[in-house]
Amino acid sequence: MENNDSEQKAALGIVWTIVGVVVVAMLFLAGYFGLTSGKGGSKPATTVSAPQSADAPAVASVAASAEQAAAGVPGAVKIFFETGKSEAPASAGTDVAPIVMYLKANSAATIAVSGYHDASGNADVNADVSKERAKAVRAVLIAAGVEENRVVLDKPQVSLGGNDADARRVEVTVHQ
Repeated sequence: MENNDSEQKAALGIVWTIVGVVVVAMLFLAGYFGLTSGKGGSKPATTVSAPQSADAPAVASVAASAEQAAAGVPGAVKIFFETGKSEAPASAGTDVAPIVMYLKANSAATIAVSGYHDASGNADVNADVSKERAKAVRAVLIAAGVEENRVVLDKPQVSLGGNDADARRVEVTVHQ
């Protein structure tokens, strides 16, 4: 059984590496063709009001993502952690590369780093682990050249629904 888990982890690592390379290549091409050169001025951060129905979160999220994509703002980056671990995965630097590139080109933008955890177990321990994970991602961003004052750590949040991996994630979101 352990062999199968290690094979799955290795395959997942390869997949995330490929995804990271593709994202960086797409950002490079977008920059080359002038799609992310900051044309059109800056826009305020997208705000979404409270949902009115069960379908509203998905619709609002898609609308916000579409507006950010049109403005050249990278969408939220999700970094997944191992159970009970707060060390940033090796892929974290590649995962946040699009956001780092955007911040270097947009000096007024800031980012929010949010750690998530599930509702099972000790809530205080879960919050502490998700906070440490967010700090680890902040350290990766700072090591990549992002100024510390542009990185805001959000309060740890409970992940509702999804799977175990969703509960062990940190999200990095750009704010303009």
